[in-house]
Amino acid sequence: MRLSPGLFQPIAADDVAASVADVALAAPRDGIVEIAGPDRAPFNEIVARYRKAVGDPREVVGNPEARYFGGRVEEHSFVPLGEARLGRIGLDEWLRRSRAGA
Repeated sequence: MRLSPGLFQPIAADDVAASVADVALAAPRDGIVEIAGPDRAPFNEIVARYRKAVGDPREVVGNPEARYFGGRVEEHSFVPLGEARLGRIGLDEWLRRSRAGA
């Protein structure tokens, strides 16, 4: 699998729900609230870690020319550029929880 090495910052669904609830109950911000997970790494490396965790031996290769749904991916296409609310559940913890629930 060839994937972009652009940075990626996945966020767990529990952290998304907590952030949405916090924002919904807070005073209006009249702006955008960006959220992201606490771990930031190249997209291809995140997918490789996931595949390894689930026992998928297929190779993941970083390719700067790889497209995502037809679009070109720049280094910061998938991550917040400014201030963001960071979730608390890191990728390793999410992988552990996912395996335990399977």
